[in-house]
Formats: sequence, C-alpha cells, structure tokens
Amino acid sequence: MDIPAWLVQNRNVPLAEQYGLFFEGDMPPRRSLRTAWLLALFLGFTGADRFYLHRPVTGTLKLLTLGGAGIWWLIDLFRITEEYAADGASMPLVGTNSLRRGLRTASIVLVGALTGALFCATAAPVTGTVTATVTAVNALLHPAPPPPAKEWVTVAEASGTKPPGPVVTVTGKLHIEYTFTGPAVAYLQPVKGPALMVLSLAKAGAAAIGLTLAPGTYTLIVSTTGTIWHLTAQEYRLPG
Repeated sequence: MDIPAWLVQNRNVPLAEQYGLFFEGDMPPRRSLRTAWLLALFLGFTGADRFYLHRPVTGTLKLLTLGGAGIWWLIDLFRITEEYAADGASMPLVGTNSLRRGLRTASIVLVGALTGALFCATAAPVTGTVTATVTAVNALLHPAPPPPAKEWVTVAEASGTKPPGPVVTVTGKLHIEYTFTGPAVAYLQPVKGPALMVLSLAKAGAAAIGLTLAPGTYTLIVSTTGTIWHLTAQEYRLPG
C-alpha cells in the first residue's frame, strides 16, 4: 500500500493536502485581437501571429510555407476576427465587437484590392475565375463555426441567504472559492457512499482550493457559526 509522503515527513501538513486538495494555477493572460491582426497582416508570411497566439507548431508550418503561398495568410486575416477566435490556450482574444467588425472590413477591402490587382495583371482571365474568386471570398467571410471553447462553469453556489443545493460535476475537478466569518465545515455527499470533506476551518477565513473527485451528482452540506459566508464551486469544461 502506498503511504502518503506527508506521513513520513517531519513537517506540518496543511489540512488541504491531507484530503488530496490542490490549488488551481492562475489563468493564462489573454491576447490582443488588434495585435494578432496586425501581426497577421504585416508578418503573416513568417507565422508571427501564430507564435503570438501560442500556436508554435502551425506558426512554424506557416513560416516554412511562406504563409501557405499567401492563402494561409489571407485566411488568418479573417479567422482572427471571428467571434469565436481564441489563442492556443482556448482563451478568447481581447477586443470589442466594433473593433472586430472594423478589422473584418479592412480584411475585405484588402482581399478586394488583391483580387483587382490579380485581374489587372491577367490579360486573359481563365473562364470561371470570377466564380472561383467569389466562392473563395465567401468561404473566407462565412467560415464554419469552430467547436465551442471550454470556459469556467459554476456548478454550485451557496451563501448565508442562499441554501446549498445539488452539485453536478462533469470533469470531477472543482475550483472552490469561499469566505466564512466563523468556523466552518463543508461536505459533498454523493448519491451512494460516504461524504467527502471539502474544507474544515477552525476560524474565519477566505481562500480558493481545488478538489478532485469522481464525476457525478453530489449534495453540498455546509455547517458554520458565521452568519455571513459565501461558497462557489466551478469547473473548467465545455458549457451546457
């Protein structure tokens, strides 16, 4: 049987570590929509926009192919302005809707100018070029929506005025934030089996903890002597 390391170490072990709790790390910083678009416009052939969005693999491919012979460069100009645009960590880009519309309009104007230059440089356009160009532009303007991105979903919330309720977790990894003005104990009671202690406070406190448990439905039980308290449980997953 594996013996937890803290049982044989000569140190004070926090209660959170004894119950297998872990602290969530800080969420990664969000990238700028404007910066990503400008990099895609002026340095797109080098893949700079992809590297900026924490996508080194596709950034390297874009660099080696010189922006996919220009095609990948044009596609990214529109992809960055999509409503669901995100970086490699699935974090949405920072930018207002008006900025998004303005950059998309600028991309359309640029594509139109390039298309016009192409027609001027071609003395005898091949039959079907116009149709092919319109189809390509429509594909850029109306790309298929990407799959939904993960986000922090609140699965339980309770306070001094709001009684605890059921907790339904899909991933089994919960991020819990709490504030208590007095000693408190909180449990998660599964449909079957013993209750799992979430936290135990000997005095008032506020903090955030991480908890790993089996996915399923639980009942949140909170006991505290304080009259003002609040507890929220979230998990990082697809919405819905």
